[in-house]
Amino acid sequence: MTLKVDPQALHAFAASVSGVADAIGEWDIGAPYAYSQSALPETGFSDTGARGHLATAQALANIRQRLLEVTDISNGAADDYEIAETDFVAALTAMDLPR
Repeated sequence: MTLKVDPQALHAFAASVSGVADAIGEWDIGAPYAYSQSALPETGFSDTGARGHLATAQALANIRQRLLEVTDISNGAADDYEIAETDFVAALTAMDLPR
């Protein structure tokens, strides 16, 4: 089976996904954690907040990376104009997950 693509639609999709990835990259997620670090002195809350900040930053970086990979795959498929559906699905499935 062959997947026939509308190159313009696929490029538009890729641009949209890329825009979301760019927006995620611009988020200032540190501020809420920084504001809350001194909220409960002598409780260990500051350390928990720091760990939460790191976990959130890593999660968003992973999501952003995944979106950029979808962008690259979509642009590649649009540039090929015709790609086997199984190849397209395999490319999406094979994306490396950041650790």
